Amino acid sequence: MKRKSEESIRIYAGGLILEQLDALAAEINGVKTASDIESVHRMRVSSRRMRAILEVFQDCLPTKRGIGWQQGVKNITKALGAARDTDVQIESIGEIFIQLPDPAMRPGIRRLILRLKQRRAKLQGQVLVRVNEFETSGLAEEMRSAFMILAAKNADVYLFTPELYHRSFEKIQEAFRSFSSYEEKILDPGNIIELHAMRIAGKNFRYILECFSPIYSSELKKPILTMKAAQDLLGNIHDCDVWTLELPKFLEKERMRTEAYFGRDRNGERFKIGIQYLIELKKQNRDLNYHSFLQKWEQWRSENIWEGLFQTLQVPFFKENDITPLSVIEKFRSGGSQ
Repeated sequence: MKRKSEESIRIYAGGLILEQLDALAAEINGVKTASDIESVHRMRVSSRRMRAILEVFQDCLPTKRGIGWQQGVKNITKALGAARDTDVQIESIGEIFIQLPDPAMRPGIRRLILRLKQRRAKLQGQVLVRVNEFETSGLAEEMRSAFMILAAKNADVYLFTPELYHRSFEKIQEAFRSFSSYEEKILDPGNIIELHAMRIAGKNFRYILECFSPIYSSELKKPILTMKAAQDLLGNIHDCDVWTLELPKFLEKERMRTEAYFGRDRNGERFKIGIQYLIELKKQNRDLNYHSFLQKWEQWRSENIWEGLFQTLQVPFFKENDITPLSVIEKFRSGGSQ
């Protein structure tokens, strides 16, 4: 039976949402037990993808519940983000500790790892609160129920309509403009705030590309991989900036703790050797990643990555078989991953 294209878009969006609900549910036990740091990472990524989908298709959501869904998923992302960042810090500093060139550097790095582990233990409590809130709120069940109803209607619905392609062009173009608006700022390595903002815009751009990648077969694979590389390099730059800013504060806090407990600073010089080494190492890594990013940016421009992307987005599609494999279409008609 013929249906309005708007409903076809809701069905497509519902397939994406159901897929991410499955991905979130699969990681809950691992996140609760903290048995695998990758569970936190995967659940965080799924929550971000879910937020991108809800944003791109917000007009397709139930008016009264859409905002609540977005806020519920945002709460999960925030709690998981702090935990994931700390997991990565513990892992990366642990690797540095093993390879320290001087045993005298160990006390400071060892103390830093201890404080990071203490922070992570505290954050786990916040993670559990947010995950339990998400589970008991019934949001997942509510979302699943809403979109399963849509999925049950779609046996005769053609999902890959011109309206869906128009939406993909508009949303991807909007996200790209936000990301590329920082291009002039990247030429100054001192633009720390702008580089971080570009990283955030790049994440959103990548997730929106992923929202629409099924309707372009494999045509968006290269720009998605490009954005993954950009995200990694900008993320490394940001991490180094954070370390360079926070490590002197760490030394000062340890000094204050020691003086409050012992009445004098008995560890300052012992800790300073390793922390100063770490600061210099992070500055060097920052420079390496920054120059790598500039080189990659020029490479992507010379390869016409973005021009190729928008040429793909403007190609008119009229036949279903020309758009995407039938197996991919069926995946979204069935409401989620197979």
